[in-house]
Amino acid sequence: MSSVDPSAKEAIRRRQTGERVSGSSGVASLVRVLDETRLKPKAKEQEVLDVATEYFLQHGFRGASINAMARSSGISKESIYRYFSSKQQLFEAVIGRELIEYRRSLHRLDSTLRTMELRPALIMIAETILGIITTDRTLALRRLIFDEATRSPEVGRHYYKIGPAQAYEVIESVLESHPHESDFDIPTLARHFTGLLSWRVTLERQCAVRGEPTQEEIARLSVALVDDFMKAFLKRK
Repeated sequence: MSSVDPSAKEAIRRRQTGERVSGSSGVASLVRVLDETRLKPKAKEQEVLDVATEYFLQHGFRGASINAMARSSGISKESIYRYFSSKQQLFEAVIGRELIEYRRSLHRLDSTLRTMELRPALIMIAETILGIITTDRTLALRRLIFDEATRSPEVGRHYYKIGPAQAYEVIESVLESHPHESDFDIPTLARHFTGLLSWRVTLERQCAVRGEPTQEEIARLSVALVDDFMKAFLKRK
């Protein structure tokens, strides 16, 4: 690879560590360096998604266009349209990729949770979900999705299918594999559980009442929320 300018190095470092690549110059530098490496097609597609993710987070869905994205980043329109036929398809691909690790984390837990008692299993689920949904990046992505879903319901449905619905499935599986007594059926219990997890903490984050929680705070919150859930919705034997 040819020598890399400082802004490109910083853009690459931020992307590798999960930080946002801010500013059009940083994104453009990242794209130029990636082009120089002559990436294979699959890798190139991922880098198109890298650029699109940062552009959508900076400009929103309505404020973004393929032409403007190409101009500001230095990537060609042909490179974008080679993999994605429209802005909406590109946006949905961005959402899907951002949620991949969320889905993987949940499904990695599935087999482990079956061997645990119900309370620690629910605590582990709570820690996993809270550790993802309370980050600044996730909140920014959700704002973007919800804003667009008011005009394009299919965007909201796509997010729901590959995000929250996946969490319901894992929680339902755990409840089904652990004997318990309740006045509620399992799908209802799963939704009450995720509601407790997401409502209070997410609302406080969205209203800037709470900062991004530490791992210790997430652990304490998870225990408290699971205990509240079990007291409210499950019968004691």
